[in-house]
Amino acid sequence: MIRNKNVWAAFLLVCMFVLIGCNSQTSETVSGNEEEAEAPTHPVEISEVTRGVLSNELKLSGNVMAGKHMPVLPMLSGEVKKVLVKNGDTVKRGDVLIEIDATDVDLNIAQARAGLEAARANLNSSKSIREQSIKQAELQLNQAREVHDMVVNAESSSDVLLDEVPEELQAVFGSLLGSNMPTQQDVNQAKSAVKQAEMGLEQAKSTGQIEAAEASVKQAEISVQMAEQQKTHAVVMAPISGQITGFNTVVGELVSPQAPLMQLVQMDEPIVQINVTESMLPNIKMDQSVVVYINSFNQRYEGKIKYISLLPGEQTRSYPVEIELTDPEDNLRVGMLAEVIIDTAIANEQVLVSVAAVLEENDESFIFVTSDGEKVERRTVEISSETTEWFAIESGVSEGEFMVVRGIHQLYDGALINIRNDINPSFNEAEVDETMRDEIETEELEEENEDTDK
Repeated sequence: MIRNKNVWAAFLLVCMFVLIGCNSQTSETVSGNEEEAEAPTHPVEISEVTRGVLSNELKLSGNVMAGKHMPVLPMLSGEVKKVLVKNGDTVKRGDVLIEIDATDVDLNIAQARAGLEAARANLNSSKSIREQSIKQAELQLNQAREVHDMVVNAESSSDVLLDEVPEELQAVFGSLLGSNMPTQQDVNQAKSAVKQAEMGLEQAKSTGQIEAAEASVKQAEISVQMAEQQKTHAVVMAPISGQITGFNTVVGELVSPQAPLMQLVQMDEPIVQINVTESMLPNIKMDQSVVVYINSFNQRYEGKIKYISLLPGEQTRSYPVEIELTDPEDNLRVGMLAEVIIDTAIANEQVLVSVAAVLEENDESFIFVTSDGEKVERRTVEISSETTEWFAIESGVSEGEFMVVRGIHQLYDGALINIRNDINPSFNEAEVDETMRDEIETEELEEENEDTDK
């Protein structure tokens, strides 16, 4: 009996080891399967790379813009005294829009005029003083010359009368008459007196003070003109013709040059602005005829390209292009959506890929291509021309390959994919066979695991 119990105990122990081994093997298998499933599979849709001719029509979206658009800024700070226009009014250049209280400006004008009168009075006074100084200096010079002549002639004439000599020189001539002969020192003094009198006359004739006074008058005149000009700014007039918009100013409101009062918009010659990429530039030129379609009115217009920017936008890296409408209508408004149709004349057959398949990074264009339907390869492509739906490819991909057109933003080189759209790509048969072999092996492994669990 004891032997039978030992046998049964040994049998049970063996069974337990077998079960533990099976469970361990099953865990390892499950763990291995989990590791294989760690790589994510991305749902995508694919399409075949084809060869064809791009459409001759290039369709681009744009916006209607005003031919001219100008903000109206007051040139004077002050309180609004009168408002003469409202939103929606059409005005001509020079029409009065508002009037600003100019009380402070009138005070500035009065002050400037008072300064001008003072400057003119100072100029007249300087002129009068100069004339008097010149007369006095001329009189002193004549006297000095007469004395000089008397001293020089005293050597040859002894009949010099003292009363003919100026009072300030009588003492000198008194001593001369005593000896009836002037000394050399007396002659030198007479010459020096003449030179000093000549210098005094030159100084009296100088115009420095007069010029300074005249400059003060001119400065005061300019101050008056500036003050009067400020008063003209109290009347705000339209700088261009156009329709008023964005006007909310009322009587009593304070205005200043820091904030525009309104906007003046000219829609007589509206333009349509679009942005084109570098690859589109060879297909457009100045004065090229285009068709502009306004979606909101279901209306077509003829237009011409009038401006192609030399510089691209900082953010978009696209070049702004302006189109002038030939016969615009009055119902066009700024900002309306427009579709511009340009005849690009692209007729050569080229390799084409969908615009939806192309991504850009670091100034490179690339797509994701799959050759087996299970994983993707990142390919850099070179674009030669484009439309809104297709890119013409110079290099990087060939006709017949399959590109991912949806779900591309989460992909990377070598990423696993799951094709969701209804398409039957003819991948390489060897690769298909390999795929089928992997599926068969997976099914066989699953069946073995099931048998082991049982």
